[in-house]
Amino acid sequence: MRRRSYSSRLLAPVAALATLVMVVSASPDDAAAGGTKIAHVDDFDEFDDGEAEGVAIEGSGRLTVGYVPQRGAVDAEARVAFTCAASGKDMYIGTADAATIQRVSLAKGKLGKAAKKKSASRDKDGEQSKTDKRTKKERKEAADEGKKASELQSEVVAKLPGVVVSALVELQNGDLLAATLPGGVIHRVTPKGQVSEFAKLDVKQIWAIVPHKGRILVATGPKGELFSLSSSGGDPKVILDVEEKDLLSVLVQDDSIVVGTSPGAKLFQVTSDLDGVLLHDFKGDEVRALAFTEGGMIAAVNNFTEGGLSSLEALTKNLNRTSLIGQPPEGSAQSAQRSVKAGGVLYHVDLKGQVKGKKGKRDLARAGEASWETWLTKDKQYFTDVAVLGDREEVLVSSSYEGKIYRVRGRRDLATVADFDERKATSLCRLRDGSVLATTGDGAAVYRLDDTRSQKARYKSKIFDAGQPATYGALLLRGDGEYTVRARVGPSDEPDKRWTDWMPITLVKAADGRRGLLNTPQRRYLQLQFDLVGADAEIRDFELFYAPENLAPQVTSVELDRPSFDVDDDDEPESKVTIKWKAKASDGDDLVYEVRVRPEGGGDGDWVALHGDVPVTKKELKWDLDSVPDGLYEVEVMASDEPANGVSKAQTDAQLSPAFVVDRSRPELTELKVKGDILTGAAKDNGGYIHDVAVSVDGKAFRPASAGDGLFDGNYEAFTFDLPGDLDKGRHRLVVRARDAYGNIGSSALFVDR
Repeated sequence: MRRRSYSSRLLAPVAALATLVMVVSASPDDAAAGGTKIAHVDDFDEFDDGEAEGVAIEGSGRLTVGYVPQRGAVDAEARVAFTCAASGKDMYIGTADAATIQRVSLAKGKLGKAAKKKSASRDKDGEQSKTDKRTKKERKEAADEGKKASELQSEVVAKLPGVVVSALVELQNGDLLAATLPGGVIHRVTPKGQVSEFAKLDVKQIWAIVPHKGRILVATGPKGELFSLSSSGGDPKVILDVEEKDLLSVLVQDDSIVVGTSPGAKLFQVTSDLDGVLLHDFKGDEVRALAFTEGGMIAAVNNFTEGGLSSLEALTKNLNRTSLIGQPPEGSAQSAQRSVKAGGVLYHVDLKGQVKGKKGKRDLARAGEASWETWLTKDKQYFTDVAVLGDREEVLVSSSYEGKIYRVRGRRDLATVADFDERKATSLCRLRDGSVLATTGDGAAVYRLDDTRSQKARYKSKIFDAGQPATYGALLLRGDGEYTVRARVGPSDEPDKRWTDWMPITLVKAADGRRGLLNTPQRRYLQLQFDLVGADAEIRDFELFYAPENLAPQVTSVELDRPSFDVDDDDEPESKVTIKWKAKASDGDDLVYEVRVRPEGGGDGDWVALHGDVPVTKKELKWDLDSVPDGLYEVEVMASDEPANGVSKAQTDAQLSPAFVVDRSRPELTELKVKGDILTGAAKDNGGYIHDVAVSVDGKAFRPASAGDGLFDGNYEAFTFDLPGDLDKGRHRLVVRARDAYGNIGSSALFVDR
């Protein structure tokens, strides 16, 4: 099971959430000598997957003791906790499949089922082992504190018609207003669960309900209308009507109202004109959420690269359903996370500029003039909600990916602050005490992110794959305070009974940090577990040394590219041939090659290296044929992974080329004579066959002669050549050229008188 993590410094009094998610990976750049490879983890980007409980990672990459969210299970009938409301003393959530409203409260003074399960798991996992250096008194105090931990409890307040509670807000008198999909009905729900119809609009979906100056604002679709209702639900007025199909998000400040749309990700300000004023047109498909920071505005914008996704379709995918109009869900809510063809961007615009006005005074006109900065960009996911912590420039963002909550502080400070067991985080609400309520889908749950300090700060790395059964050596850590490390290995990418038990790693101080020896059996997969014992403990980075079982390289082919020539070439081709080969290293090792040649059928003592003492690193070599006599030869290419594994442990593989001919001897011309207007003769070659014969008259271009038997295909060829019929009287010089199959040229000259 994946664990939840909650970090320090979330807000005052809540600490900033940060989940350490570490990817231990090897790449060709991490190779050392003698078969040693090194996996180095030292920055935030490398901590993006894993299991964390009570562990925090700041944007700088420091692993520290953090905080754990309080989790509450949602009534089993609901598959998704979709939205929340928490402006008053109570906390409420709206669900999907079925559409219910549930009240969330703290059950204090007892150890809930989830906590008991954790405790049992802790004992079974051997966590109170010899590696736990706390005293018995400290362990007892920690256990007692755990028993006092509060657990979130939920109870169904009301069941509503429809599939999902798409919008939920608490009024000042404690009543709730809830919209359900599909349809345009807004329900009033009292704290005791009495349900009545508050209003019914001629729309198909309602996305947001926001109280504003004694009236109720309702964002709807698919006609792109923003309604204003009286406090009793009557007097409906359309105050904004745009071309975009859906109004997803509404933000109010004093008399100003700002709306985000879909499928065009546009930002409108409401005016006396129904068309409003376009403040900004984002590159994307929807403005999912809006919020004010101390000096500006945040917009969560999503882009669905599948194209043409309306908000209703996006919600359908979010809820893991075939449709929102009555069809059953698509499979289990616990189905594996699927890759989403989407991307999310968090934008921020400064609404104060250089003006030092009073707190909360923002100039909305700047949203259409000033530059929007990109604070966060994520691929293969989309953002579902935002929550600003106090009035600061600090924002929480919920995501559709792996139940993640991100914390963003400006353009450069990012942390993954929660990593829930459930696969989608769906909404965020600020509570009166400053803490945050988060809901999840693809497994319905609710979390309260408060300042409950973790009594157990533990991180388990992602399963590390060495590619082959490996010998694991030193583990080098850099950090401060007291922490322990354990390791386990196994033959599969998921731990099962074939895996070893957790083995403690003894750490000793060294000049470059703390070192330990991973004295584990040879296995392909390894996982590390870090326990931060003291409140001031931290880990900044670590290096893992390992040597995978060496696989022999493979040479699959050896070929020789002979020099080529054209019939009209006057010169012989160069005497060099190019030897090429194909070879691979299954384990990614760097390879070097030895290339040698011998006469076909020769013995081991006949091999001659073609490159001296320096190995070849490329997969080709030029060879000058003038270095050997004519004959039949074969080439051998041997590949070695010595650079990666050293001389003693290097593996090799060799491959022979097909036999080939070395022929540097020129053809001979014989029996040349002229009778009348016809030149006859013969060409002979000892190494191969005659390729062509040509004749030049008085220095003019060579013209081809004809084979006596109709074709040139042997090592002896008679030929004829008809002299030009317009030769002047006098002496003429004839040059005869014969060429063999390897481009060698033999020539002879004679004179003829006319």
